[in-house]
Amino acid sequence: MRKAMEICGQIHSVSPVGNVTDESEACPKHWFVALVQMNCEKTANKKLQLLNFETFLPIQIEMHQWSDRRKKVERVVIPMMIFVKLTTKELEKVRNLSFIYRFLTAPGEHKPAIIPDEQIEQFKFMLGNADSEITMEPLTIRKGDKVRVRRGLLRGLVGYASVDSDGNSKIMIVIDCLGCASVSISAKDLEHVK
Repeated sequence: MRKAMEICGQIHSVSPVGNVTDESEACPKHWFVALVQMNCEKTANKKLQLLNFETFLPIQIEMHQWSDRRKKVERVVIPMMIFVKLTTKELEKVRNLSFIYRFLTAPGEHKPAIIPDEQIEQFKFMLGNADSEITMEPLTIRKGDKVRVRRGLLRGLVGYASVDSDGNSKIMIVIDCLGCASVSISAKDLEHVK
Protein backbone atom coordinates (compact mmCIF):
# COMPACT_ATOMS: atom_id res chain seq x y z
CA MET A 1 0.00 0.00 0.00
CA ARG A 2 2.69 2.46 1.04
CA LYS A 3 4.69 1.47 -2.05
CA ALA A 4 1.74 2.38 -4.31
CA MET A 5 1.47 5.83 -2.71
CA GLU A 6 5.21 6.41 -3.02
CA ILE A 7 5.06 5.55 -6.73
CA CYS A 8 2.45 8.28 -7.21
CA GLY A 9 4.53 10.75 -5.25
CA GLN A 10 1.89 10.91 -2.54
CA ILE A 11 3.10 9.70 0.85
CA HIS A 12 0.36 9.66 3.45
CA SER A 13 0.33 8.17 6.91
CA VAL A 14 -1.43 4.83 6.59
CA SER A 15 -3.83 3.89 9.34
CA PRO A 16 -3.90 0.16 10.12
CA VAL A 17 -7.70 0.29 10.43
CA GLY A 18 -10.29 1.69 7.96
CA ASN A 19 -10.25 4.45 5.35
CA VAL A 20 -7.27 3.14 3.46
CA THR A 21 -7.16 4.13 -0.20
CA ASP A 22 -6.15 1.48 -2.66
CA GLU A 23 -3.73 2.03 -5.55
CA SER A 24 -6.50 2.88 -8.05
CA GLU A 25 -7.73 5.74 -5.86
CA ALA A 26 -4.23 7.05 -5.10
CA CYS A 27 -3.09 6.84 -8.75
CA PRO A 28 -6.09 7.10 -11.08
CA LYS A 29 -5.45 6.03 -14.67
CA HIS A 30 -6.86 7.92 -17.62
CA TRP A 31 -6.89 7.30 -21.35
CA PHE A 32 -4.54 9.52 -23.38
CA VAL A 33 -3.76 9.58 -27.11
CA ALA A 34 -0.12 8.96 -28.04
CA LEU A 35 0.99 10.14 -31.47
CA VAL A 36 3.48 7.96 -33.35
CA GLN A 37 5.02 7.86 -36.84
CA MET A 38 2.85 6.90 -39.81
CA ASN A 39 2.64 3.13 -40.37
CA CYS A 40 4.34 2.45 -36.99
CA GLU A 41 1.14 2.15 -34.93
CA LYS A 42 1.24 -1.65 -34.50
CA THR A 43 4.93 -1.71 -33.64
CA ALA A 44 4.60 1.12 -31.12
CA ASN A 45 1.52 -0.55 -29.62
CA LYS A 46 3.46 -3.83 -29.10
CA LYS A 47 6.36 -1.94 -27.50
CA LEU A 48 3.99 -0.21 -25.06
CA GLN A 49 2.36 -3.54 -24.19
CA LEU A 50 5.78 -5.12 -23.59
CA LEU A 51 6.40 -2.30 -21.09
CA ASN A 52 3.13 -3.40 -19.36
CA PHE A 53 1.03 -0.39 -20.36
CA GLU A 54 -2.65 -0.85 -21.18
CA THR A 55 -3.25 0.19 -24.77
CA PHE A 56 -6.03 0.29 -27.33
CA LEU A 57 -5.22 0.45 -31.02
CA PRO A 58 -8.46 0.69 -33.06
CA ILE A 59 -8.10 -1.83 -35.88
CA GLN A 60 -10.77 -3.03 -38.28
CA ILE A 61 -10.47 -6.18 -40.37
CA GLU A 62 -11.48 -5.69 -43.99
CA MET A 63 -11.65 -7.96 -47.00
CA HIS A 64 -9.60 -6.58 -49.90
CA GLN A 65 -10.08 -7.80 -53.45
CA TRP A 66 -7.30 -7.90 -56.01
CA SER A 67 -7.56 -9.24 -59.55
CA ASP A 68 -6.06 -12.60 -58.52
CA ARG A 69 -7.01 -12.99 -54.83
CA ARG A 70 -8.96 -11.87 -51.78
CA LYS A 71 -7.32 -11.24 -48.44
CA LYS A 72 -8.28 -10.08 -44.95
CA VAL A 73 -6.35 -6.92 -44.06
CA GLU A 74 -6.06 -5.11 -40.72
CA ARG A 75 -6.68 -1.39 -41.13
CA VAL A 76 -5.73 1.12 -38.43
CA VAL A 77 -8.85 3.26 -38.00
CA ILE A 78 -7.04 6.36 -36.69
CA PRO A 79 -3.59 6.61 -38.30
CA MET A 80 -0.66 7.67 -36.10
CA MET A 81 -2.65 7.37 -32.83
CA ILE A 82 -2.67 4.86 -29.95
CA PHE A 83 -4.83 5.11 -26.84
CA VAL A 84 -2.82 4.48 -23.65
CA LYS A 85 -4.22 4.22 -20.10
CA LEU A 86 -1.76 5.88 -17.70
CA THR A 87 -1.31 7.62 -14.38
CA THR A 88 0.23 11.11 -14.49
CA LYS A 89 3.58 9.66 -13.39
CA GLU A 90 3.47 7.01 -16.13
CA LEU A 91 2.52 9.71 -18.63
CA GLU A 92 5.89 11.40 -18.10
CA LYS A 93 7.75 8.11 -18.61
CA VAL A 94 5.87 7.27 -21.82
CA ARG A 95 6.29 10.83 -23.12
CA ASN A 96 10.08 10.29 -23.09
CA LEU A 97 10.03 7.04 -25.11
CA SER A 98 11.81 7.42 -28.44
CA PHE A 99 8.91 6.04 -30.52
CA ILE A 100 6.30 8.42 -29.01
CA TYR A 101 6.16 11.70 -30.92
CA ARG A 102 3.90 13.50 -28.41
CA PHE A 103 0.47 13.32 -26.76
CA LEU A 104 -2.69 14.81 -28.23
CA THR A 105 -3.84 18.03 -26.57
CA ALA A 106 -7.16 19.84 -26.82
CA PRO A 107 -7.05 23.02 -28.94
CA GLY A 108 -5.69 25.89 -26.88
CA GLU A 109 -4.44 23.57 -24.11
CA HIS A 110 -0.94 22.47 -23.19
CA LYS A 111 -1.78 19.41 -21.08
CA PRO A 112 -2.47 16.05 -22.77
CA ALA A 113 -6.18 15.54 -23.36
CA ILE A 114 -7.96 12.90 -21.25
CA ILE A 115 -10.40 10.66 -23.13
CA PRO A 116 -13.30 9.50 -20.89
CA ASP A 117 -13.51 5.74 -20.20
CA GLU A 118 -17.09 5.55 -21.50
CA GLN A 119 -16.04 6.95 -24.89
CA ILE A 120 -13.31 4.29 -25.20
CA GLU A 121 -15.82 1.56 -24.24
CA GLN A 122 -18.32 2.81 -26.83
CA PHE A 123 -15.59 2.91 -29.48
CA LYS A 124 -14.51 -0.65 -28.63
CA PHE A 125 -18.15 -1.78 -28.84
CA MET A 126 -18.53 -0.11 -32.25
CA LEU A 127 -15.32 -1.75 -33.55
CA GLY A 128 -16.42 -5.17 -32.32
CA ASN A 129 -19.91 -5.02 -33.78
CA ALA A 130 -19.84 -2.86 -36.91
CA ASP A 131 -20.32 -4.68 -40.20
CA SER A 132 -19.16 -1.76 -42.35
CA GLU A 133 -16.14 0.54 -42.44
CA ILE A 134 -15.64 2.87 -39.46
CA THR A 135 -14.31 6.32 -40.34
CA MET A 136 -13.26 9.28 -38.22
CA GLU A 137 -14.83 12.65 -38.95
CA PRO A 138 -14.19 16.04 -37.37
CA LEU A 139 -16.74 17.19 -34.83
CA THR A 140 -18.16 20.27 -36.47
CA ILE A 141 -20.08 23.00 -34.73
CA ARG A 142 -23.23 23.94 -36.60
CA LYS A 143 -25.52 26.92 -36.37
CA GLY A 144 -27.76 26.53 -33.32
CA ASP A 145 -25.49 24.16 -31.36
CA LYS A 146 -25.07 25.00 -27.67
CA VAL A 147 -21.39 25.87 -27.17
CA ARG A 148 -18.88 27.11 -24.58
CA VAL A 149 -15.82 29.28 -25.23
CA ARG A 150 -12.77 27.30 -24.13
CA ARG A 151 -10.03 29.95 -24.28
CA GLY A 152 -9.42 33.67 -24.51
CA LEU A 153 -11.10 36.57 -22.76
CA LEU A 154 -14.56 34.98 -23.19
CA ARG A 155 -13.50 31.63 -21.72
CA GLY A 156 -16.43 29.93 -19.98
CA LEU A 157 -19.15 31.87 -21.83
CA VAL A 158 -22.02 29.55 -22.86
CA GLY A 159 -24.26 30.41 -25.78
CA TYR A 160 -25.34 29.26 -29.24
CA ALA A 161 -23.25 28.98 -32.39
CA SER A 162 -24.16 31.21 -35.29
CA VAL A 163 -22.69 32.35 -38.60
CA ASP A 164 -22.74 35.91 -39.93
CA SER A 165 -23.45 36.89 -43.55
CA ASP A 166 -19.72 36.57 -44.41
CA GLY A 167 -19.55 33.01 -43.07
CA ASN A 168 -17.64 33.91 -39.87
CA SER A 169 -18.38 32.03 -36.64
CA LYS A 170 -20.22 33.83 -33.85
CA ILE A 171 -21.46 33.00 -30.37
CA MET A 172 -24.87 34.31 -29.32
CA ILE A 173 -26.45 34.64 -25.90
CA VAL A 174 -30.19 35.03 -25.51
CA ILE A 175 -31.50 38.04 -23.62
CA ASP A 176 -35.18 37.50 -22.87
CA CYS A 177 -37.56 40.04 -24.40
CA LEU A 178 -34.70 41.68 -26.35
CA GLY A 179 -33.21 39.04 -28.63
CA CYS A 180 -29.63 37.84 -28.89
CA ALA A 181 -26.28 39.45 -28.24
CA SER A 182 -23.58 38.04 -30.50
CA VAL A 183 -19.84 38.37 -31.05
CA SER A 184 -17.47 37.00 -33.70
CA ILE A 185 -15.22 34.18 -32.49
CA SER A 186 -13.08 31.48 -34.04
CA ALA A 187 -14.79 28.09 -34.25
CA LYS A 188 -11.54 26.60 -32.86
CA ASP A 189 -12.26 28.38 -29.57
CA LEU A 190 -15.66 26.72 -29.16
CA GLU A 191 -16.67 23.34 -27.74
CA HIS A 192 -20.04 21.61 -27.59
CA VAL A 193 -21.99 21.76 -24.32
CA LYS A 194 -23.83 18.59 -23.36
